Amino acid sequence: MSVYTNDMPTRMIGLIIVFLTFGVFGGWSMIAPIDSAALAPGVLTVKGYKKTVQHLEGGIIQQLYVKDGDKVEAGAPLILLDDTQLQAEHQILKGQLFVLLAQESRLLAERDELESITFPDELLSDDKRATEAKEQEAEQFLVRKISRDGEVEVLQQRIVQLNSQSEGLNALIASKKALIASYDEEISDNIDLLSQGFVDKKRLRDLQRLREGLAGEVAEHKAAIAGITIQSGEAKLKILQQKKDFRAEVVEQLSQAQAKAFDVQERVSAITDRIKRSTIMAPVSGVVLGLGFHTLGGVIAPGNKILEIVPEKNDLIIEAKVAPADIDRVTLGLDADVRFSVFKSSITPVVQGRVTTLSADRIVGEDGAPYYLAHLELTDSSSDALKGFQLLPGMPAEVLINTGDRTLFEYLVQPATDAFARSMLED
Repeated sequence: MSVYTNDMPTRMIGLIIVFLTFGVFGGWSMIAPIDSAALAPGVLTVKGYKKTVQHLEGGIIQQLYVKDGDKVEAGAPLILLDDTQLQAEHQILKGQLFVLLAQESRLLAERDELESITFPDELLSDDKRATEAKEQEAEQFLVRKISRDGEVEVLQQRIVQLNSQSEGLNALIASKKALIASYDEEISDNIDLLSQGFVDKKRLRDLQRLREGLAGEVAEHKAAIAGITIQSGEAKLKILQQKKDFRAEVVEQLSQAQAKAFDVQERVSAITDRIKRSTIMAPVSGVVLGLGFHTLGGVIAPGNKILEIVPEKNDLIIEAKVAPADIDRVTLGLDADVRFSVFKSSITPVVQGRVTTLSADRIVGEDGAPYYLAHLELTDSSSDALKGFQLLPGMPAEVLINTGDRTLFEYLVQPATDAFARSMLED
């Protein structure tokens, strides 16, 4: 005989339990927030980056002052390059500059009609070449001045001589005019006597001939004075023309000398700068890294990297590689959890950082993998927590960038919704 058992209540209880389980779980999954993060491998680096030391022209190594691992101060000598050729070129150019500056000073004095030369400060040194240049130009200035003054003096003496001749002729003219006046009176008297029959015509005519002779001589003297005046004017004009020609010549020579002096001065400055840079200095304080030269006499190629200096006092930051799939959720200012995997996980604290910069475009690494570069700075509390650890540039770091909250339901259905959206686009 069979016994009927009613299991409906049991089934109902089971259904209620299942419903409650999935309902509560489903509801919780739709409303309960779960932290979302983007995992990004990173590396510890210096905020100011390593400073690469190069040399524009390169050269031959004469002295090495540092080696890898040495600590240096900003401005400390690192490497001395051979500057023998540069020093020789500098001496040649310096000698040329002394000559040109002395020549320029002499021409300035001649242009301004000075009695002596005023030399610039560059020529007041004890350098033998500067002294010789000054002496040569001073001697030339004196010779040219004597020659120029001599030519002017000859012309001035000629003018004085002509003036003296003119004065003598004027005196003769005055004397002969007085004699002519005397003859005029005598002729007048003889005309009266001739009319009375006391003298003959021959006497009167002799007096008239004498008077006309004197008048002719006066005219000749006046013509001579006019010629002398012309000669004197020509001599004065010649003096002015000589000064004008000399000044024009001096101005042209001065312009050329100044142009040459400027060119040589620029070349001297360039050589001086190269000599100064033959001692390669540390741009910042820090630690020498990657010195590529260890032999005296070695050749440094122009523009090649010589070494790097890791700044000692700069803050350390983390460079993290964010996957392109996560970049839409990573923004500036997001917090991140950072752990340095080189230390034992049991003693290494997880510290906090913050995203400070983010590359504007993706970068393709040497392995061909694309990524976005993010810079993270550690918080002050994190820096205090790591004081017992020696952090060095190049250490790897695991970075979890907190990108916000989303529910479990959103996390589970997002792949399905993305696939559905792509399928709709394909259709």
